[in-house]
Amino acid sequence: MINFSGYLKDQSGQILILTFAALGIALFTVLFVIAGSQVYFQNAQYSYRSESAMAIAEAGVDKALASLNKTGGSYNGEAETSFGEGSYSVIVTDKDAATKILQVTGYIPNKANPKVKRTITIQASKGEGLSFNYGMQIGNGGLQMGNTNTIKGSIYSNGNILGGDGNTFTGDVYIAGASQPTADQQSDCIDANCQDYIFGKNVGGENRQDVAQSFRPFVDGILNKVSLKLKKVGTPANPTVRIMADSSGKPNKNTILATGTLSANLVTNQYSFVDVTFSTSPNLNNGTPYWIMIHSQSLDNSNYWVWSLDLAGSYTQGAAKWSASWQAGSPVWTGISGDLGFQTYMGGAPTSLNLTNGSAVNGSVHANTVTGNMTISKDAYYQTLGPSVTVSGTKYPGSTDPAPAVFPISDANITDWKNQAAAAGITNGNVSGCPSTLGPGEINGNVSLGNSCNIKVFSPVWITGALNVGNSTRFMLDSSFGAGSGMIIVDGKTILGNSVDFAGSGTSGSYLMLLSTYNSVLNGGVEAIDSGNSSFSGIIYAPYGKVELANGSSFNELTAWEIDLGNVSTLTYQSGLASTFFSSGPAGSFSLVKGTYQVR
Repeated sequence: MINFSGYLKDQSGQILILTFAALGIALFTVLFVIAGSQVYFQNAQYSYRSESAMAIAEAGVDKALASLNKTGGSYNGEAETSFGEGSYSVIVTDKDAATKILQVTGYIPNKANPKVKRTITIQASKGEGLSFNYGMQIGNGGLQMGNTNTIKGSIYSNGNILGGDGNTFTGDVYIAGASQPTADQQSDCIDANCQDYIFGKNVGGENRQDVAQSFRPFVDGILNKVSLKLKKVGTPANPTVRIMADSSGKPNKNTILATGTLSANLVTNQYSFVDVTFSTSPNLNNGTPYWIMIHSQSLDNSNYWVWSLDLAGSYTQGAAKWSASWQAGSPVWTGISGDLGFQTYMGGAPTSLNLTNGSAVNGSVHANTVTGNMTISKDAYYQTLGPSVTVSGTKYPGSTDPAPAVFPISDANITDWKNQAAAAGITNGNVSGCPSTLGPGEINGNVSLGNSCNIKVFSPVWITGALNVGNSTRFMLDSSFGAGSGMIIVDGKTILGNSVDFAGSGTSGSYLMLLSTYNSVLNGGVEAIDSGNSSFSGIIYAPYGKVELANGSSFNELTAWEIDLGNVSTLTYQSGLASTFFSSGPAGSFSLVKGTYQVR
């Protein structure tokens, strides 16, 4: 007989051990799940609190910007302000005369005992960011050059470029097809018939994202540009402008003839006609209906657009309509009572590039007609090419003329700066001699300066008369402007002696601009700016004027309706001019400087 008692005792001991092991594993699993749940809950709570602190900090940024504008810049921040389930603090420091650094921290539940906090740092400045994308930009008057001039950078002209021997362009040369001097079609309003048409926001339950105005050209030809009478509220994004065919009295979404971008920086809070050009210039037919359609990037009750509306409906060749979505399957376009303010300009005569012996373009050339005796190192896009023009790259005969380029400063910008100057103070009477400072403010008279003056400039300065400057005089923006730029605006004729300079504050990215509003066309071709042999480190801008520079001049950026350049002059374009920030005067408003938003 076999005795199993010892064996059973061993087995029962092993089962007990296995039971305890299983219970231990189960207990561990339960505890692990509970611990994981607690971690998940804690993470979820932290994420929620983190998002809440971020939202509170962003609300504090909005409040700080509004407070800066409400107080004219004297707002000094907040120690702690309760908001929702937390609070925020604001620290304001000055970067320069026009720029402030805002450090806003959101706390949950409070600053004294925060469970979580988030800090946003931004820079806010009074001013406008404008882009000078070409070393030389010229209007319909074109460019006339002597011999042996060097343009280091690209050039864009809406008129002919004519040059003597040995001229060199290191970049590309664009010559747009000329436009009509006066509008082919236009609509505007008078007095009580002028009303605001708001879009880019919800108005009375209408999501007005897209607005359009139709027109009928008087002639066949290409459309070079349109001008739209607009103003803005806040800082809306650049809207897209399209030229569209007509379909039964509304824009045809399937036939887009041209697309362009309206630069929001060229629009202010006061009405002005602002130019828009297109990537390609569409061919239009006489008497055929077309539509100018603006698509706002978003619906924003704080940042939106206003289009001037003529309630009288004086323009008989078109109509105005709005839509919530022009891209919908079957877009609904609703009529607007009246006509929106616009101008259309059709193409004119062909333009040309003509350089003589030994001249060279190291980049590509885009022009209707290219003649003379020159070498083009890269490609050539043209309708007509002269026999003595050598093209090292590829030839593209039959190319469409480039569209005209919009100037980087609008009439609305200039009016805004003049208003800021006038708000800073008005000096009646002429100024002469060698004043140590100039501005800010309006000088209601002429300014005549002697030789070898060193003048510190506080922008903006507006001279309603003429500006006459002797030799070796230097204007320099005050150092308090930091990286901001400034301007001297002159309504009358400007005469500069030899070695006159307009310099920035000394900080990289700061420039001083000489801006002439003198109209050479209306004054029989008289120069707006007549300069001796000078070396300009600043910007020369004359949108309606002729600028004449003597031999041996040196400059960084020059934009004018017409430019006459002597011999042996040099332009050296600086890349920083593509994002120049002009500080505003006392009437300017603070806004976020793009690219400065930081979170920690």
